[in-house]
Amino acid sequence: MAMEYAEIEKEASDRLDRHFISVWEDCDALVAEGIREFRDRWANYSVHSHRKDPRNHLKDAHADIKKETDKRPIGELILEVLDPKVSAFLNSLPETHLYFFPTPYLNIDYSLLQASKAELSIPEKTARERTIKFGKKFREDTPLTNLIVMMGFKDTHDAIKQQLRHFLKTEHQCRPVDFRFQATVDNLLELLWALHLTPTRFRHHSPDIKINARRKQTYCELCGQRNELAEYFYRLDNNLLDLNDLQEANDQQKTKLQLSHRYCAHHRPRNKDGRTWNPAYKSALQSKEQFEKELRRLQLHVAGAVEYRPVLDDEELRSLSAEELIDRYVYLFLEGKTVTQEHVQAYFEYVKHNFKCPIAVEGETKRLIDEAAVRLTGAGTLLGADDEGKLRDIARQMVDSRLTDRKKQILVLKQGLNQTQISERLTELEGKKISPQAVYKSLHSTDSNFRI
Repeated sequence: MAMEYAEIEKEASDRLDRHFISVWEDCDALVAEGIREFRDRWANYSVHSHRKDPRNHLKDAHADIKKETDKRPIGELILEVLDPKVSAFLNSLPETHLYFFPTPYLNIDYSLLQASKAELSIPEKTARERTIKFGKKFREDTPLTNLIVMMGFKDTHDAIKQQLRHFLKTEHQCRPVDFRFQATVDNLLELLWALHLTPTRFRHHSPDIKINARRKQTYCELCGQRNELAEYFYRLDNNLLDLNDLQEANDQQKTKLQLSHRYCAHHRPRNKDGRTWNPAYKSALQSKEQFEKELRRLQLHVAGAVEYRPVLDDEELRSLSAEELIDRYVYLFLEGKTVTQEHVQAYFEYVKHNFKCPIAVEGETKRLIDEAAVRLTGAGTLLGADDEGKLRDIARQMVDSRLTDRKKQILVLKQGLNQTQISERLTELEGKKISPQAVYKSLHSTDSNFRI
């Protein structure tokens, strides 16, 4: 069953490419069905579209040739496919769990947002004003749309993630309903983050710095670094700009800074003089397809969508197919680098045994819990499904170091076979003669960072 699930997810990843959203194995069945339908239809919808006329003149055209403004609004797909499933899932939860999912529909009647403005902090005042503004549009059967309309994709993602953390610290008792709730909410967080990264983010900075901020500020298309525009705004927001950056802004007041919204400084198409091509860009562009392939493999393994079958002896090692050898390599490479169920279980046990009574998560208690999270789960050091930047950097390093699929197969076969046996097995897999000398050269040309 697990193998069949892994094959379905892998096929979907190859078919949907950038519109792929993984479905977690413990995710609620109804929500999982909704996410699968959403990802299958996502290509025909856009966050940029505001079309109100349902008679779309390109409805039968392939999604790739449509302009963003010719596609249907993404909100329609969320309303049709996700909201009913998420609503049914929330209604199936016990009241103790429902409390840990932000629900502005309930906030209108039950939350502290109804208090007078004088009694509220600034964040609470903002939330109250948003609730009053959009309150009449809220419906009980559209939980995701309620949040997105009020806060947008990014803030919705952050609000749900904050509540999930609170649930993990206070309520999670390793029951089946706890794991189902955790996996389902994590899956929705992945979907919301994908939607957040897709659109252009509209925000303007200081009016005396003439930069077009109405462009995407995400990762470089060729690695895991921020694109130039996102990096500039990050440094501007955190007061990290150096004198050279400010001087360049002053020199180009009337021409705008030339910052790419697709590539980082290392992979920008042309050098800063604007006249010569950047060789790093040309090299990375040629390997873009392989880079995206490596990234999908890493994401699938980190999300646990690929089934791992331990190999017991050399005979079983010889029986692995080419793809199975590559999957095994990725698993062994990531072993010890990702958060596992054992890490999570250890953290839950720590909290359960040390904080048995109801507690306020603040002060010294909060410090102890946060320290335990870092110590027992490797938070901040181990890779998780949402560490896209780190995974993209690893994928780029794999491609740049020429870690080919054959090298991965050799590294796995080396776990139990000698060079002659490896060459024989590769000859069978590839249908052409692979000599022991070729195996030797491949092994010694492999970057030490990617050996297992």
